[in-house]
Amino acid sequence: MTSASATAMRPAAPASGRIPVRRGYRDALLVGLFGTLLSLAWSWQPSIWFDEAATVSATMRSWPELARMLHTIDAVHGLYYAGMHLWLDLVGYTPFTLRLPSAVCVGVAAALLLLLVRSRASRRAALLAGIVFCLLPRVTWMGAEGRSYALTAALAVALTLVFLAAWRRGPARRRVRVLWWTLYGVTAVVGTVTFIYLAFLVAAHGLTALWTLWAGRRERAVRASMLGWALGAGAAAVLLMPFALSVVRQSGQVSWIAPISWGSWRGVFLTQWFYLNRPFALAAWALVAVGLVTLVLAARQRRGSRSAAAGPGSRNPSLLAITLPWLVVPTLGVIGVSALVAPLYSPRYLTFCAPAVAILIGVGLEALRRRWLIVAVLVALVGLAAPQFIAQRQPEAKQNSSWSEVADLITRERAAHPGETAAIVYGPVRQHPSATTRVIAYSYPDAFDGLIDVKLKTPAAQTGDLWETRYPLSEVTDRFAGVDAVWLVTSDKQDWRPGVTAKLGDLGYSRVEEWALTGVNVLRYER
Repeated sequence: MTSASATAMRPAAPASGRIPVRRGYRDALLVGLFGTLLSLAWSWQPSIWFDEAATVSATMRSWPELARMLHTIDAVHGLYYAGMHLWLDLVGYTPFTLRLPSAVCVGVAAALLLLLVRSRASRRAALLAGIVFCLLPRVTWMGAEGRSYALTAALAVALTLVFLAAWRRGPARRRVRVLWWTLYGVTAVVGTVTFIYLAFLVAAHGLTALWTLWAGRRERAVRASMLGWALGAGAAAVLLMPFALSVVRQSGQVSWIAPISWGSWRGVFLTQWFYLNRPFALAAWALVAVGLVTLVLAARQRRGSRSAAAGPGSRNPSLLAITLPWLVVPTLGVIGVSALVAPLYSPRYLTFCAPAVAILIGVGLEALRRRWLIVAVLVALVGLAAPQFIAQRQPEAKQNSSWSEVADLITRERAAHPGETAAIVYGPVRQHPSATTRVIAYSYPDAFDGLIDVKLKTPAAQTGDLWETRYPLSEVTDRFAGVDAVWLVTSDKQDWRPGVTAKLGDLGYSRVEEWALTGVNVLRYER
């Protein structure tokens, strides 16, 4: 074993593999606070975008209406929607409160990740892994996103910690083992119902179990732990079968996902964890390689040591056996299913593997040995991450969404015409043919409060779907009675302006002003 790898693993946690909660809670608290605050910073600035509008549409309805919707669409996000429903009922909806739970989940994931690494490696490696996790461009993105990605990362670390804690109980009494593996099965069910792709992490834990068994540790306790994982995972699979079938029935909602191609590998190596930040990705993959080499050399050294093989930690999975399957199995699993069955691969769906990347980078950083060099490389990573972080906090950072600007415009112009009766026509929204620009009103309801939606047929909450149904404009001309002004908000690509202008002209309206924003045209008509 080289001196670098020996140094990396020398100050490791006790050989028992016990999670050092008492000794590590201060470090975990600090890293978790850092992750939450970094994620919160300027998180309110980017405009809401389509996916977040889906969260708003789902959670701003009654519980029976939400249950009805989940029978039709988005059952895969049902548990997340339920949690957000409770949260927004408590604090009220704003873009900030929508994203706040994700920032907290980043902090929780970072804190738990530190404890996980501390159970297998040094305090320095654990701290570095926790800090790097918070800096990953994909993590800074998900921490300001009103979707479940940050929650899936936190659940992935928590599930892995429960797996390791249950594994340690191999030599314990049967009742204790059963209780821990039952807890693992329950956590697997909760994680998979929150996001079904987490089932691939359970499979990764299975590979970790086989790896530990194969690595010359075939003692009775290891076999008992292997059986415990099999029973816990098997029971979870049986319980999850109805949910999985429901998700499969709704698989048409991801028909937008492209088939696997050579471009998909660009997603794996660049977008999946580094969110299009090529310089950061190059540096990160170099450190991942160093971390892998360090852990491989450390594993060889342990296998060659009779005293290590006989120690109490010999029955516990190594950090390499934990991290590599976590990194590889979900990614290759999703790509394999996408290639053989139906396209399911989207880089952001593998966000829950980001902790594994952070572990390898943290180990790779520690392997640099000298403190000044570690600090220098960490500062370089901060510098590489900073431009992407700043870009993620710009007003149009999310799919070039200018919805907040549209809402500000409508608010300002309505304030200039107090007391008028106004209607609105919602046109198409770019890249999402199933919805209309009413998604902007869901996202920024105060700006559109009081406007008459003349084309509305059935409100979204009553359709059993995410979005409302609408009448053709020609069928609702009677709804313009007593209306002083009309707004048109429409995509700049599917141009409704000529047709709507002509139909409103027949009703005596003329266009008085027009604004062009990114992806959206806003027009005002008066009679």
